[in-house]
Amino acid sequence: MQAITLEIPESVVAGYSSLGLLKQIIYEDFVANEYQKGSISLREGAQILGVTYETFMVDFLGSRKILFINGTREELELEEQQEEAWLDEMLGVKKK
Repeated sequence: MQAITLEIPESVVAGYSSLGLLKQIIYEDFVANEYQKGSISLREGAQILGVTYETFMVDFLGSRKILFINGTREELELEEQQEEAWLDEMLGVKKK
């Protein structure tokens, strides 16, 4: 892993109870941003932060109101239609 150094004004640092907390917030914001850009997957995000897959999806992304389902409306509708057709086939449902 690569390490970087950031220069942050004292006035900003003073707003945090510790440098550790500020570092964690910056790190988490970076991971959230990279996930939103599509640079990392759900699993990679969880690994980077050292949390479970579920914790990353529900707690981390959920608290930031970041969707973990990526796709256009059309892609999601097509996927839903495909899943319904598969389910109908598995259940033996005949269409009218």
